[in-house]
Amino acid sequence: MAFPNVELENQRMETAAALGLSLDPRNQGDLAVVIVLTIIYGLDLIAIILLLWNRKYPPIKSKGPYMMSCLFVCSAFWFIGDLQVNGHVPLANSVFTNCRGFGFWVRVLLGICGVCGVVALRTYAIYHVFQLNLPSRGLRFYLPLLFYIACILVFGIVASVLSPSVSAEYIAPLDICRLDEPFKIAIFVFVWIASLFVGIVNWKIRHIRSSFNESREMLIGCLVVFVVLTFNTCMQFIHQNYPLQRKYRIPSTILDHICCNALLWVIIGKPLFLCLFKRQKYLQQWVATLRSDGLQRAYEIDSSHSAETLQPVAKLQKEYPLGFFYAESPQNSYRPESMAPWNSYGDGIPESQLVSWPQASYNAFDADRRLI
Repeated sequence: MAFPNVELENQRMETAAALGLSLDPRNQGDLAVVIVLTIIYGLDLIAIILLLWNRKYPPIKSKGPYMMSCLFVCSAFWFIGDLQVNGHVPLANSVFTNCRGFGFWVRVLLGICGVCGVVALRTYAIYHVFQLNLPSRGLRFYLPLLFYIACILVFGIVASVLSPSVSAEYIAPLDICRLDEPFKIAIFVFVWIASLFVGIVNWKIRHIRSSFNESREMLIGCLVVFVVLTFNTCMQFIHQNYPLQRKYRIPSTILDHICCNALLWVIIGKPLFLCLFKRQKYLQQWVATLRSDGLQRAYEIDSSHSAETLQPVAKLQKEYPLGFFYAESPQNSYRPESMAPWNSYGDGIPESQLVSWPQASYNAFDADRRLI
């Protein structure tokens, strides 16, 4: 089928005029948005595959490759839902006429709520490890996530049994999906509550010190979530017919997914790039930064070891591929206040100062505590 479908777009414009609405037909601008964002998500998929392939590389493992994969999947669901809800593609005679399936379950619950949930979980994990000095696993850690998932499921099931006229329905003459006003309000209240949890936990981790920039990364994530939700809230309640107007629907979709991609790449970009192109040198710098930031106490590294007596850092991955760099040993518990201010991944450390891990220190990787 040609894009745009001229006959369908003419019918839509005639219907909109009869209803007193302004409608911009789908055109090459909508097609360009679909193509460009599809290419971007294709590149993201390649990056995620490389991330998972190198998931045992310590700097990448510290970023939580499985959690970043979930972030990518949720963002992709959001994109698929946006194609329908924002009206970039024809809905007639396709699965996209299922407005509750794609507009609500895929876009809102799996997409928007999923992104908020991943950001909240990573932030909460950082809070658990660095602020509460507790392991990021077990029922206590996952209880808020389980409660969040239960709320999503209850909300989704209730919405699914409601009549389309009071939830999400397909308007055939305009070839768009429409959300009932109370239902729309309920959606945004739920999403904003989840986002406020992200903001509260970000506030609690604002003073932590680490070698890996976690609090700064999650501050960016929090800001991204709030910018996107604020913009979408304004679109939904101020310009309620924004999918009919090109000047609103295209910027809305672009902002959503530029922000989602920025959130992903802020976290994985540097370690993934350096893993691929400066693998050994970056690992040496990364380990050296742990020592220079005072993290050796958390991993039982004796600062009296000289560089000549240390084992090669290359053995780190080979001998302990499952180790994690947020560990707590029974003999030497981690305390965040003992850490020096941030130093980003060893940037600026001369190669002459790069050091390696002592063989005797490898027993610190029992990983009583780990970030996901």
